[in-house]
Amino acid sequence: MKALAPAVPRQISAGIGNLKAIAYTGLREDEHWVHIEIFEGSYGGRYGMDGMDAVDTLYANTRNNPIEDIEYHVPLRVLRCELRDNACAPGRWRGGLSMEKEVEYLADGGAAVEGEGHRYEPWGYDKGGHGYTADLVLKRADGKEIHLPSKVPYQQAKAGDRFVAIGATGGGYGDPLLRDAGAVLDDVLDEFYSREAAQRDYGVVITEAMELDRSATDRLRAERSG
Repeated sequence: MKALAPAVPRQISAGIGNLKAIAYTGLREDEHWVHIEIFEGSYGGRYGMDGMDAVDTLYANTRNNPIEDIEYHVPLRVLRCELRDNACAPGRWRGGLSMEKEVEYLADGGAAVEGEGHRYEPWGYDKGGHGYTADLVLKRADGKEIHLPSKVPYQQAKAGDRFVAIGATGGGYGDPLLRDAGAVLDDVLDEFYSREAAQRDYGVVITEAMELDRSATDRLRAERSG
């Protein structure tokens, strides 16, 4: 899509934050168990639309496993499942947000991982900002943290160990100073990013009362655009 963008800019999205798949395994009462889960990524902004948040990028025929279903069938506990904080690529149409999920082993086991996006930021297009890279952290029960690569053939885990899967976020599309100021306010109210980020990245001034200061926004944007 990046190669085609100069020819058909309104038919592409900015860079994609690809997903990762983790195959959790273990042995319980002399029986092997396997749980394969897709951890969602996100799409970049598109002409006229923000990037899609927390979706199975470039894949199909998969679904989100309900937490209750996971915990009922295998010895795993989902401690957190939420949109990633403070990792939204700015743009006239912002990049999509990814998921952050923390899963704890209730019994000894292990996991194999296949993913992407740990090294290179998803690209922004036409003055849009780059997205944020992915990460995968193994938190040992003793407090030690190990940052793993995007692909792991097999990693042992003990009861009490946790995998924290952090998805890459999509790139932004277009000049952030052209984003509708009301949309920026909505993003801040939704806690996608902070008031400080709104002013830094978009030139939008939001008061402590969480209201849009239009006159200050117009002045700041005019200064930055020259």
